[in-house]
Amino acid sequence: MSRLRALLDTLANRQPVKSGRVRLTPIVGRTVDPEALTIAVFVYRGVSSSEVDEPVRRLAERLSANVVLVGPTVGSVHAVEPSREVIVDCTPGDAPPADVLVVPGGLGWKQVIDDAPTREWLARAAADARGILAISTGSLLLASVGRLDGRSATGHWLAEDELAALGATVSSARTASDDGGRVVTASGALAAIQVVDELADQARWADWMPPHD
Repeated sequence: MSRLRALLDTLANRQPVKSGRVRLTPIVGRTVDPEALTIAVFVYRGVSSSEVDEPVRRLAERLSANVVLVGPTVGSVHAVEPSREVIVDCTPGDAPPADVLVVPGGLGWKQVIDDAPTREWLARAAADARGILAISTGSLLLASVGRLDGRSATGHWLAEDELAALGATVSSARTASDDGGRVVTASGALAAIQVVDELADQARWADWMPPHD
């Protein structure tokens, strides 16, 4: 009984542990093989970390691909939803050719699209890539450089009118594809993950990424 009393007294006198947010590790690119496919992910201050993290990681694993994070400036940028740092590997002027282009959405998309080098790179990368995945308001970024003109596309449900104004044929579905399946848009991170998993389950990578002329 004395041991139990001593334990209870100890617990009663213990100072509460201060609670705090868990700091997530930064999102970084990866290199598995210099000869592997390259997934280029466009990132910027205010990008949604959930749309950069899991969808890209799964895509890279399925394709055994390298991942390069491209942004207006090299170094750490702050992402949101959830709050997290993303380490940019290179700027548009230094970015390698992209086999797959991923354009995530986020709060900062309107600021970056006004940067001329960024617009030029995004338009060029989207034209040359064998596969494109735009997520949420990332569809607006892609549409703003003319790469969704007349194409079926989806994105964040609150931005459907804006997406249509930028030339896309808006779909209310969670995912949409066009250009023979080469251009895929998703309403959010979960929908993007679903697309990646479905492509893998059906072994449709060759259909999604035909050899580029």
